[in-house]
Amino acid sequence: MDLGIRGRAALVTGASAGLGRAVALALAAEGVRVALAARRKEPLDAAAAEARAAGAPEARTYAVDLADEARLADMLAAVRRDFGAIDILIANGGGPKPGTAAQMGLADWDAGYRVVLRSMLQLVEGVLPGMRERRWGRIVALTSSSVKQPIPTLALSNTFRTALVSALKTLSLEVGAQGVTVNAIATGRIRTDRLRALYGGDDAAIDAAAAADVPLGRVATPEEFAPTVAFLCGEGARYVTGQTIAIDGGLIKSLF
Repeated sequence: MDLGIRGRAALVTGASAGLGRAVALALAAEGVRVALAARRKEPLDAAAAEARAAGAPEARTYAVDLADEARLADMLAAVRRDFGAIDILIANGGGPKPGTAAQMGLADWDAGYRVVLRSMLQLVEGVLPGMRERRWGRIVALTSSSVKQPIPTLALSNTFRTALVSALKTLSLEVGAQGVTVNAIATGRIRTDRLRALYGGDDAAIDAAAAADVPLGRVATPEEFAPTVAFLCGEGARYVTGQTIAIDGGLIKSLF
């Protein structure tokens, strides 16, 4: 399927592995020029080579810690310099410290805010003016199923990812008439390093939990996740905005 975005430029964060990498490659297959950002340079370079092989006319890498405000600002400036404009933002980052709300101190809440909410809003701030000026843009934030159904041991994720979705919903009301769509993904059980870390690296425990909780009865791969995200970046999704779309195999039980 041709999504109509060949030649567009996309910034994908958290692109060295997992969901970010899979989405970057899905966009590359559509002929999108991709800027890949993450902390680890070596896997980023490997992902960029794979993106070029998949069809990206251009793929560049930017090593950055999203929690570092100054480094993130420098990265955004470098991407704008190298690509001229950012048409698509895939805002994706690592998860915060796990634990219950009662276990968290104020320092933990501050760290969770910076990792999950502030860094994502800084990314949006860095790309939005150009999108509004050109009257075309796609912003997709990769969040968690916790924004629809809180996860008991992920208090920080529950709190700050939900705040992010609220901010993006509000933004979508403001910029839709300027050709910019803003959506979020409620990510379910996808086999990533983050999921493995939450389960202590025990793939058998992950599979058992999915068999018990997920109607489809299994964990998904990042490659199954990526096409829906890529579609939201295309011309066919130009009437989809302000939505939080679950990619979770039916895990979330609520109606909305």
